[in-house]
Amino acid sequence: MRTKGLQVLAACLLLASVANPEAAAAAVAVGSAVTAEKPVRTTGADPVHPAGRQVVALFVEGLSFRELDRLRGYPHVGTWLEQAEAGALSIRTPGARTAANGYLLLGSGGPAVYTERSGTAYHPEEPLSSGETAGERARQLSPPDGADVARFRVVFPGIYRLHAENRDKPYTARIGLLGETLARRGIPAASYGSGDYDDVRQRHAVLFAMDERGLVPRGDLSAAVSEQKDGYPYGVRTRYDYLASRIHADRTSGLIAVQLSDLARLYQMADDMAPDRFARQYEQVLADLGAFLDRVLRERRPEQLVMLLSPAPNVQAQKEKALLTPILLWRGGTAGVLTSATTRQAGVVSGLDVLPTVLSWLRVPPPEGLSGHLLRLSAEKRFSDLLREVDRIHHIYANRSSVLYTYVMLQIVILGAASLLWLWGRRTGGERLNLARRIVRLALLSMLWFPLLFLAEGLVGWKVPPAVVLGAVITAAMAGGMLLEQGRSLPAGLAAVAGVTALALLADGMFGNPAMRRSYLGYDPVIGARFYGLGNEYEGVLIGSAILFAAALCQWRRDRREAAEGGADPLSVTVGSGLFSLVLYYMASPGLGADAGGFLAGLVGFSVAFVRMQGWRFGKKGLLLLAGGVLAGAVVLAGASLLSVQPPTHIGRAAQQIVSGDWTEVARIVQRKLEMNLRLIRVSVWSKVFAVSLVVLGLLALCNDRYLRHLARDYPYLVKGVSGVIAGSLAGLLLNDSGIITAATCIVFLVVPALYAALGETEEQRCSTS
Repeated sequence: MRTKGLQVLAACLLLASVANPEAAAAAVAVGSAVTAEKPVRTTGADPVHPAGRQVVALFVEGLSFRELDRLRGYPHVGTWLEQAEAGALSIRTPGARTAANGYLLLGSGGPAVYTERSGTAYHPEEPLSSGETAGERARQLSPPDGADVARFRVVFPGIYRLHAENRDKPYTARIGLLGETLARRGIPAASYGSGDYDDVRQRHAVLFAMDERGLVPRGDLSAAVSEQKDGYPYGVRTRYDYLASRIHADRTSGLIAVQLSDLARLYQMADDMAPDRFARQYEQVLADLGAFLDRVLRERRPEQLVMLLSPAPNVQAQKEKALLTPILLWRGGTAGVLTSATTRQAGVVSGLDVLPTVLSWLRVPPPEGLSGHLLRLSAEKRFSDLLREVDRIHHIYANRSSVLYTYVMLQIVILGAASLLWLWGRRTGGERLNLARRIVRLALLSMLWFPLLFLAEGLVGWKVPPAVVLGAVITAAMAGGMLLEQGRSLPAGLAAVAGVTALALLADGMFGNPAMRRSYLGYDPVIGARFYGLGNEYEGVLIGSAILFAAALCQWRRDRREAAEGGADPLSVTVGSGLFSLVLYYMASPGLGADAGGFLAGLVGFSVAFVRMQGWRFGKKGLLLLAGGVLAGAVVLAGASLLSVQPPTHIGRAAQQIVSGDWTEVARIVQRKLEMNLRLIRVSVWSKVFAVSLVVLGLLALCNDRYLRHLARDYPYLVKGVSGVIAGSLAGLLLNDSGIITAATCIVFLVVPALYAALGETEEQRCSTS
């Protein structure tokens, strides 16, 4: 009788689809939603999901690339790993790197923070400490017209607290987006497994599969998913055979999220265990995991996408700063390395990309406003190639802070020594300081080579301690400084080092930034703030070096013509303007630099430098024209992003929000960037370099005696041109979310030439030539 009723319903829907397709689709969605609310049946007689596709997400909590490398040693697992589409997952959350925050980001497609007060998930019939059941608590907290939670196998009673604690933040949290999108399409989701031990309940994988009401139609979080086992952490072992059978039997759920926590529990107890006991248990946990993965993949159906990933690295990996976690896909395609339009890097993908990939496999249109993109195959590289690349990324990340801190402190010491030496020389005449002056001047010239050398070092591909990197870079920089010092013309030397630096950055950008991605001054995929284009460190370098090149070239050409008057040399103006245009195009292009803040800062700095070198003065009209130019540049950026065939960047998404009138989200973006910049100004070591540079410039400006008059007389175009560096630095400070970094790396190209020239001659020598 029931079968006949279903046939009649199907016939009615078929007729309705011919007459009114939209109404028929709505009827199917409603009917599927009602079906999804019923308790799951796991017998082999279950009907196949209408879409015919399924995603099985295996979350191995605490999994790192070290464990993945060990799993390769198991023959039955190593074969599967070589057949996978593999990548390194960068998960950047607003909170700590915890599994709960990782699940939230993966299931929300955006930032969100889990709070302990939100609690965890339960079956509706599970009793709580208050004596009531989880279903009763969920009904008390849900809207009066909400769905009957008893029809769902999993409930998250703290969902509304979780929503509240993510409200009014500088980001838009869309908690439960994946589950809600599937529910609206009538595609049921299921959540299996838990991280429970003793009296602790940890069912965080539910955060990935639940809808916006904290409900999951199907699943099993009960004690049946684990068993008591002597020798295992907390005496608990995951029942892998049980979970594998449930996955195999559940053919009607579109999404199956499985939480595997044995490894996480082991690392949680690692400090309390004897080393040999930990090692033996470690191998046993990996053997269990390998056998489970082998069974799931052997039973994988063609319409199944199996994903193996980790929401957060284990404690030991975090101590070693190995924060990228593995993600592997088996979907019946060619094995290789993953990438996405979010990262544009072979082998590195973002946690934001998981949600759109799941929806794409299930043939569900993605909701608007997603930041992530589809995971796709980048190249047919071997799994071992990915492991080597991840090892290199982790090595750079682990040593980046020590390398950059030493580099920045070296800059501060050199600038401070040069300033004190200059002040001392003014009082004593400076004749007794010739040796010290030569050493400091050499150190100043060496500072100009550091950005280029750090860029070139990224191409070497070695894995050496930070001391070796710094030693090699400092030695090469000193050699470069000697070459400049031995030159007959200061402007020619400055033009050479600045021009080579700017052109090297542009060339590297045109070929996809292979050097910048591997440079200690480049952006870091582990942090996930930027994956492609021009980073903040080299943004300032590019602006400063381009301006210094144009100014030094004009000065050199003027010296060769031996004409103090007559304006800037036309050839120098043409070459400098051409470089400015090329840099601005590179920064504005979504497929190249994709750097809006850098484009606007460069526009300001280049405009000021050009006007000053032409001998024009900045009045009120000039300032108004400059402000209008910045606004016009912003419009050009927005238009280029909207019309580009490239996937939308963060600038493109901001432009879309402005066009659509979503001013709330635009305000959140501005707030987030301001908060980031203010935080970096307070804590970043780059702020110290910028502060010291400003103090040096203040000393040079306040002591406006024969030294500076001599400098302005001998190098007029150099002095006028590098005034654009100040403008570009300040603009970069104001227009970037990490503006202090841009300002600090840019202003060096003004402070170094000014101090070098000021230390050039003694007072008696200057007076004799005056």
